[in-house]
Amino acid sequence: MKIPRVIIAGTASGVGKTSISCGIMKVLSRKKNVAPFKVGPDFIDPIYHRFATDNPSRNLDTFFMEKEGIIENFARGANNKDIAIIEGVRGLYEGIDPVGEIGSTSHVSKILKSPVIIIINARSLTKSSAAYIKGFQSLDPNVNIRGVILNQVRDDIHYRKLTKAIETFTDVEVVGSIERGAISLTSRHLGLIPLIEREDRKEIMDDLGKQIENSVDIDKIIDIANEAEDIEKNEESHLFKVDPELKKNNTTVGIPFDKAFSFYYTENIEALNENGAKIKFFSPSNHEDFPETDCYYIGGGYPEIYADIISNNTDFLKGLKSACEDNKPIYGECGGLMVLSKNIEIKGKKFPMSGIFKQGTSMKDKKQGLSYVIAKPTENHYFLNSIVKGHEFHYSKMEYMPKNQDFAYRILRGKGIDNGMDGLIKNKCIGSYLHIHTGGAPCWASSFLKSVYQ
Repeated sequence: MKIPRVIIAGTASGVGKTSISCGIMKVLSRKKNVAPFKVGPDFIDPIYHRFATDNPSRNLDTFFMEKEGIIENFARGANNKDIAIIEGVRGLYEGIDPVGEIGSTSHVSKILKSPVIIIINARSLTKSSAAYIKGFQSLDPNVNIRGVILNQVRDDIHYRKLTKAIETFTDVEVVGSIERGAISLTSRHLGLIPLIEREDRKEIMDDLGKQIENSVDIDKIIDIANEAEDIEKNEESHLFKVDPELKKNNTTVGIPFDKAFSFYYTENIEALNENGAKIKFFSPSNHEDFPETDCYYIGGGYPEIYADIISNNTDFLKGLKSACEDNKPIYGECGGLMVLSKNIEIKGKKFPMSGIFKQGTSMKDKKQGLSYVIAKPTENHYFLNSIVKGHEFHYSKMEYMPKNQDFAYRILRGKGIDNGMDGLIKNKCIGSYLHIHTGGAPCWASSFLKSVYQ
């Protein structure tokens, strides 16, 4: 498989990876069909990628996926595209531990044989910029660092000093220089504000594209991407399980997708589709009718930001509760768990939710969970029985759990809801802080759809 590709990586978090990556994607998309990717467990950055390229973005994560899964998912996204731009996660070498490579951008770069362009915060640097680059090169010589983009550059004099130092002491090309304060994106507690919430998203993307076009040598990026070596896809590998029998059922799945619920992996939706599911998206935040479907998948997002709107959407909340009482499968993740609970408490004010679970959730000022997760389904789980991998990232906390509370997961790595357990369960309704990626739970979609008929 031969497709031009390059990874845009950071030397640390906060160096402007998403802004710069999206700007590059936007400029390239004017003339090319761009395949966007994100390293790591992330929902928000891929939303930006989608608006930059008009293509769905995919996640590449070596904690969730083995080597063959990474290559297969890349092949899925790169099919019939002209070039792939892969945004890294945190610093180039950051993974799940300080010495290994699982979960890191560098690991993905080696699996995909992809050249890397690193971004440096060049504020107050000159000669030390070369030391940064040489250090990153020497840590793992198998990582092919081919270019550098300099962010937070003061002026032309500063740029010339940086370029002279880098060209004198390294073999890495300077492919871009961005002036101090030229680009930025707005954040909140879980990261950047998803573009699905912004009415001015087109203008935001257009502005990023203009800034990058004036600051980065796009032709050099294309040249570097063209250096990527061929990679071989194992035709027998499968990112997720597909059950041909399910395709006969035309099972319908209701999925809320709007400014309050936008945290869904492209691959999870594909896994449902390829197992014969017919997806019915709807918007609770816009008071769209709750659809009558065979089952429901309630993803994460920011229901706490729109708690007042959601609590007033009685059709949505009563519909969820009725579906649970009718024993329809419901799977809720993080924000989904919150709307399945009794209420969401924000600064002392409680907003009623569906009340499927008796406990409520309350928003805290500090993170309550941030981790890769390994979970073992309990005997109460109605459709999974194999260990799954995912992640958690939330600021909410559930009320005290009664001793007889049933859970769907025992947490082997991570935190969960309470005392190493996750996944409240009632009838065929599960609500958990665990975000599943189908690469870490290949049977998730097929088993969930089968449960409709069991």
